[in-house]
Amino acid sequence: RYSIVLASAPGQSLPWHHDPGLPRHYTLYTEQVHFNGARYERLCLGYFSSRKQALAQLPALRKLYPGAWVEKTGLAAQRILRPPKPAAVTGQKASPGRLSDKQLRQLLARAKTALRDKQYGKAVRLLTALVEAGDHPYAPTALELLGLARQRKHQDNHAAAIYRQYLKKYPQGEAADRVRQRLAGLLTARRLPTASAPMQTVQVEEDNGLTYGSLSQFYRHNRSQTSDAGSLTTLSQLVSFADITHERQSRRFDHRFQFTADHTLDFLDPMQHSEFRFIETYYEISQRKTGSSARIGRQALRIGGLLKRFDGLSGGYQLTPDMRLNLLGGFPVDVINKTSINRDKIFYGLTFETGRFLEHWDANLFYFDQRFNGEQDRRSLGSEVRYRDKTRNAFGMIDYDLFYHVINILQLNANLLLDQGRTLYLNAFMRKTPVLATGNALIGRSETSLGALMKTLDIEQIHQLAHDRTANSQTLTLGGTQPLNRKFQASGDITLTRVGGTPASGGVAATEDTGVDSFFNLQLTGNNLLKKNDIAVLGLRYYNTRPSDTLSLIANTRFPLSSKWRINPRVQLDYRRLDNGRTQTKLRTILRSDYQYRRIRFDFEIGYDDTSENGNGQSLGSNELFFLLGYRWDF
Repeated sequence: RYSIVLASAPGQSLPWHHDPGLPRHYTLYTEQVHFNGARYERLCLGYFSSRKQALAQLPALRKLYPGAWVEKTGLAAQRILRPPKPAAVTGQKASPGRLSDKQLRQLLARAKTALRDKQYGKAVRLLTALVEAGDHPYAPTALELLGLARQRKHQDNHAAAIYRQYLKKYPQGEAADRVRQRLAGLLTARRLPTASAPMQTVQVEEDNGLTYGSLSQFYRHNRSQTSDAGSLTTLSQLVSFADITHERQSRRFDHRFQFTADHTLDFLDPMQHSEFRFIETYYEISQRKTGSSARIGRQALRIGGLLKRFDGLSGGYQLTPDMRLNLLGGFPVDVINKTSINRDKIFYGLTFETGRFLEHWDANLFYFDQRFNGEQDRRSLGSEVRYRDKTRNAFGMIDYDLFYHVINILQLNANLLLDQGRTLYLNAFMRKTPVLATGNALIGRSETSLGALMKTLDIEQIHQLAHDRTANSQTLTLGGTQPLNRKFQASGDITLTRVGGTPASGGVAATEDTGVDSFFNLQLTGNNLLKKNDIAVLGLRYYNTRPSDTLSLIANTRFPLSSKWRINPRVQLDYRRLDNGRTQTKLRTILRSDYQYRRIRFDFEIGYDDTSENGNGQSLGSNELFFLLGYRWDF
């Protein structure tokens, strides 16, 4: 059989508001799918006996749900929705509330992220869905960004038409001046003289730019009480976070300014534990015609290798529409240099992105060379490979150190979507812990630099110390999900992990092999049990590790009081048996709540832990009260 997918959004048990104009003689249901490691829910209409029959209905349904498509029905329905009542007035327009306010905001946030990451095709799809969703608070912004995405894809005719549509629909909109400038720039660019015509000076006015991001603040407070030490405040912190992006466009270039930082104010010890941290702070310029770009500042490397953040310069050149070469260099960001530049280490590297090939594959190659105090720290060569289709998703990576001749990381992640809504997944890791580098020789030593260490040891001894301080670790996870009926789904996984030992050397004690630690998880999830869109989860966990065995029982619920206000009670009971013969019982109760007011979400959490420990003829007890209060503003 065949069905028509009307809409798709991230999450599960979403509050779909289906259009009243849908045919009543077909089943309306939702199904769960996994894509890129994330869970999505689809709103579907079925069932059709043939693809031809489904395609015959598709044009009319696309007037209500732009972007709808036909699929072969292979997944069991997770929820059967009640057939909608017909519209009271003939010819009534489609309800603009097919998606909730939260879903609309999520789509807009994903579209902004796609624009920021230059995934313009994805941005166009998301923004088109928002524009076609009818009148809602985010429609003007979505229409403006749709024109911008079309313009950055060099689809100038489409962009100009969208800008005209914006000015016609929102002539007094807050972005109207900005849209007029962009439209004027497009029209002026079309009138630029050809090579054979006499050159004239043409002034193209820059746009005012687009600024978006989020601001949040959360206060955390923990207070503990033990039977032998009394009551004590263990945590009192205010954490502030800012993520601000400003983009503007000139005649030939796109400019981007990014600022992401957080600040922790510790009220217990403001001088020692309060800190400010730059996460990303950079300026980027991109040429639209060639796709070339350059970025300077603190930035994150999102593909290849192990270097996550660095202070420096990166640049990329688009060799073909699918192939790109990136060069980068600078100073890696370590724990000790959150607000400064780590000049002890310097690196350079390159990545080569192949783009999509053989329909479902894409890959990249990377090379890095890093030095520490002038000595070779690490030099690695590796590759990432991805495969995606409708039912399978796989990712693999290898990182090989050319200096030490060892594999630092070997990784495989795979997800398989089966029929009847079942899924299977596998995650496998083999890696050095930490990644093998000459700087590992400092682990456990009093010296803080290789220069200081070389005053007492030669370079070969330092290389051997680096080997000795680096352990081998392996992790394997196997799991899956199984729908039981329209309301319940079961899932489970098992994880096996091991970290090898390291020998004693250089005045540093040996570390023991952990052996194989085992982690077992079983979970039963239900939705729409007491109220529409509620979720209840019952979980059982068992951890078998060298220091202890732990059995946990978890009950977790999310209950919507209204479309904007949710509460989330959670109870967890842990029983732990330690290797020294002592036993520990811990009961944790938590109540979370969040309320959405326009673009601001308010969060509150309060919890209580009660712990008792017995053994060797002694009985000890402790408890802890903790709470969180904060907000997040998306703009």
